[in-house]
Amino acid sequence: MRALDDDLLETWVSGWAQARGYRTRHEGRFPAALLHDRTNDWEYFALEPSPDEFAALASSARHSPTRLFTIVTTRADAIHGAASVYGLQIRSTDEVLMAVDMAGQDIEAPVLPWDTFEVESTHENQVGAVTVFDAGQLVASGRVAVIDGYAVFDRIMTEPAYRRRGLGSYVMRALTALALEDDADGGLLIASVAGQELYRYLGWESLASVVMFEPRF
Repeated sequence: MRALDDDLLETWVSGWAQARGYRTRHEGRFPAALLHDRTNDWEYFALEPSPDEFAALASSARHSPTRLFTIVTTRADAIHGAASVYGLQIRSTDEVLMAVDMAGQDIEAPVLPWDTFEVESTHENQVGAVTVFDAGQLVASGRVAVIDGYAVFDRIMTEPAYRRRGLGSYVMRALTALALEDDADGGLLIASVAGQELYRYLGWESLASVVMFEPRF
């Protein structure tokens, strides 16, 4: 598995943006994505920024109350203290960047855990989507985009009433099957607290903490 570096973060941002249809740009060495479906503003991403880089990105983030600034770091405690100095406030701290070697993942398309469920999938231009329905009601879904040999998984969700029935594992394995068709060697995702147990069960490993900031006005 490749070490966490700027190129790996760039790969995750590019795949995540591709899965969501976001436009991207750079500010110095740091990538950003335009969240057209959420804030219609930019979210910046940085891996272990120096104090000067943190200050510069924070200054850019303060240009708009809806702009976001996300740091991937193994030094989350130190980053928290810097936020108030640069006019930012913490929005979330409970996510982690995770990775997996795709060679160890299932290569067969999975079987739905319940006969009453129906599934729809799409796969075009190295972007795949899987959606599970129960009597026409959406109950689980996810997306994956393959870029530079990495499958970037995104928006993996199961409706609360349908959790702990194997649907999360099903969606991940179905997306993995699509990603392997595009010759993905590794996998990347950002996981919430709720999802980390599932991903670890499926063989994923945590690389770093993800801390999101927003301007303090």
